[in-house]
Amino acid sequence: MGSGAWVLALLLLGFAACAAPRQDPIVQGPLAPGPVPPRYQGRLEALSAALESDPDSLAWSMVRRLRVQLQWDASRGMGDLAGVRAFVEGAASVLEGRTRVAACDFDLQFRRVDHRPELELVLVLESRWPRELVFISGAGQLTMERVFVEASGKLARVSKQVALEEAPQWSVGPDHPMEISMGFWPLSMSSETLAGRLEVHLRLLLAEVRDGDDLFSAGKLETSPAMHVELAAFLPNGALPLQDLVPAVLDQGIGIHGLMERLVRLSPADYTEARGQITALIGRATDLEISVRIAPALRWVTQGSYPGSDPREWRLWARQQILKNSGALDPSGLDLPGS
Repeated sequence: MGSGAWVLALLLLGFAACAAPRQDPIVQGPLAPGPVPPRYQGRLEALSAALESDPDSLAWSMVRRLRVQLQWDASRGMGDLAGVRAFVEGAASVLEGRTRVAACDFDLQFRRVDHRPELELVLVLESRWPRELVFISGAGQLTMERVFVEASGKLARVSKQVALEEAPQWSVGPDHPMEISMGFWPLSMSSETLAGRLEVHLRLLLAEVRDGDDLFSAGKLETSPAMHVELAAFLPNGALPLQDLVPAVLDQGIGIHGLMERLVRLSPADYTEARGQITALIGRATDLEISVRIAPALRWVTQGSYPGSDPREWRLWARQQILKNSGALDPSGLDLPGS
């Protein structure tokens, strides 16, 4: 990487310290850019890679070694170190912020309040850090997804993003959990709907965390989604055990309405395991079974993208999921059944 590219990298440094799994780097703002001597370019590239991986101990080790090297080079009168020092100290700030974020829990919850039809969304913030922390963000965003399914298996999704009205500035101490209301959210199911699901997650952009007089980068903070499932009034409220669902998927004695009624009663905590077990059925299912029974079931328990109605796409998707979960390499060259 040339010196010009490293100047740009210094302008864009700011890696995520996340409550959920780490995200991509985000724009943090200028960090005293300057030319990077060629002898440091490889080491800064390695530090960048270390910041994107776990654990942070490797990145901290690199920061300590680079600080010693910078001190040694400065003592010898080398004067082109400003850009390198800014990069290293910016990385240290990100790591300090991550340490404090890791000591906190950001938990989104849905709650019923005073028999209102809407659900209240509450962020519960708890800290194990020995001192009070203040989380500051220039912008906060709630991402909402409503999912509705009919007894026929037909499914509809509606997504929406809502900006927080006020820039967050939340204080939390080791003995003082904090609860922040995120407003009331309707689910609004129609009479044809068998079940509806509401998912919301919170993202704070360009967040910082203050610890006493020190201010550290917290990158992009993102919570795991809060989830609420609402069933049609005629359905039982109790959760269905996973072992009672999977055999029903290919049981031709159970109609699609009966299958969907079982499916929506599955606890969200079982979605991941259900997805894996139902996906495994694709290998012995016919194209019709995939389209009519397996695909509607997988759409309900799958967050993110999934295929359309073509059984061949579902077969490829299933093999990709299996390879992904097993840690195998690129599945793009797989042969498809019937190809």
